[in-house]
Amino acid sequence: MEESNLSIHTFVDASKTAYAACIFLRSESNTGSVTVQLLQARSRITPMKTITIPRLELMAATIGARLFSSVKHALKISNIETYFWTDSSTVLTWIIRREQWSVFVPNRLSEIRKLTTSEDWFHISSDQNPADILSRGCGPKQLQKRKWWQGPDWLKNSKEQWPKSAVNINEKEVEIEKRKSVISANNTEVESISSQLARRFSRFSKMIRVMAWILRFQPKAKDLRKCAELKNEELLNAQKIIFRLIQKECYSNEET
Repeated sequence: MEESNLSIHTFVDASKTAYAACIFLRSESNTGSVTVQLLQARSRITPMKTITIPRLELMAATIGARLFSSVKHALKISNIETYFWTDSSTVLTWIIRREQWSVFVPNRLSEIRKLTTSEDWFHISSDQNPADILSRGCGPKQLQKRKWWQGPDWLKNSKEQWPKSAVNINEKEVEIEKRKSVISANNTEVESISSQLARRFSRFSKMIRVMAWILRFQPKAKDLRKCAELKNEELLNAQKIIFRLIQKECYSNEET
């Protein structure tokens, strides 16, 4: 029986309308004969709320990692070469770099790194990415094209001939998420006030009054400083803010 060298290739892509992933199995015999077949594909419509293309590309990478995990489990092959292809240099940078990003990015990176290895991620040009068909849509004639069912032509070549796309990193695009993480860190310092109040005051009513006094001395509350006693609206506002801070602290690690 002729032995084969197997490898799984996961392609991911996103557009304003959808994000998607598709997986191909490449089999190379010891005689050099290569076959490539589509194993599985998945696409999702982009959410109604506005999301940046880099974030959508990251969502595509996430479902690609999930799809790969399910396929690998179904094949029951432990020792197999794996490759992940994206045309987003920003996503590739997020996956490779170990830095502090905003909540949206690390939540997805955590799953991607759990299911894949960062060294297995590579950059590819958009015109060579079969997942582009899924994310942007196509007609029946285009769907019948060989690239979709049997993968890009270059997969039939030897590994040395696979595309080596130059990665032009858009640092501004990458740093947007990093700056958000700094802002988030500042918010965390403010939010920790609720934890400090909870430790210092056993009675909730007293906690509310202290928070109300803190809020009174904000720059926007100059007129209220003339009042000797706290107003009922100040107490209600303080209570709402405490509840919001507690909610943010409890759900800060959830995806946004």
